[in-house]
Amino acid sequence: MIAFAGLTPAGARADIVVAAPETEAAVAPREAAMQLVNLPALEFALRAAFKCKGKPVSMTLSVADTFRTLDGDALAGLRATEAALSVPPQQVALAASKDFCIAGDPETANEMLVPGLATVHVSLRCETGAGPSFHFASAPLKVRLVCVRETSTDQEAPDSSDR
Repeated sequence: MIAFAGLTPAGARADIVVAAPETEAAVAPREAAMQLVNLPALEFALRAAFKCKGKPVSMTLSVADTFRTLDGDALAGLRATEAALSVPPQQVALAASKDFCIAGDPETANEMLVPGLATVHVSLRCETGAGPSFHFASAPLKVRLVCVRETSTDQEAPDSSDR
């Protein structure tokens, strides 16, 4: 189970709220001439809390063009649900930075937090005898990029003058 404590959920009124912890993604160093950071697939853990007047019919959670829809059976008797979405790199904008993860330059940053790199949207459809109702919420997603530099396990040869 993902820890969602301390997150500030976003929501439309109190009918539905959505939250997600910070996501971490490993990236390879890039050439200095490249100002954009190529991203891998991003894995988002999402939690939506909701209440329906009547019964829930469906809920859709989406990030970019990736979505997951839960039907009423999956939501029956629940007040909250969790879902994971894996968003392919082609669906998210590249991150721009001149001081992050440059090959051959260990002085550049090894981590970069990009708040709002993507947004989660959630929609909930409920049904009562009076008809359907629809509820929506969204929240920005935080992504922490971590530079994975090759580490050298070679040891330096001892200086012959030290013997």
